Amino acid sequence: MNQQMHYILLALGSNTLAQHHIELAKAFLTAAFPKIQFSRSLVTPAIGIVSPPFINCLAQTYCCEQMADVLATLKNIETTMGSMPEERRKGIVKIDIDLLQFDETRHKRDDWERDYIQLLIKELGHKQKTNT
Repeated sequence: MNQQMHYILLALGSNTLAQHHIELAKAFLTAAFPKIQFSRSLVTPAIGIVSPPFINCLAQTYCCEQMADVLATLKNIETTMGSMPEERRKGIVKIDIDLLQFDETRHKRDDWERDYIQLLIKELGHKQKTNT
């Protein structure tokens, strides 16, 4: 039986022991999605919160999972890594993994406008989708 493959694009960010948390998240994501590709990491200023700078990167892959399952996997990784809502409210972000795109559908519309997202997308060789 041939399963449908779905394209996913992820954004990763951390501002607390950032390099360590990004590398740990990459390991968890690679275990979940073995063919995943990562962009380089960039240090960026915090957007919308008062906090230290972030380390951000993007990841892209194809998977057989439905979007709800992908989102559950991402949430599970964040929880396993100790990311807690009460810390985020204080500007402490151990890890944030956002689904930017699933197949042709873009999510997190505001994130797409960020310069570092556009730069890293180009570097990944991401094919811009027409459906926004």
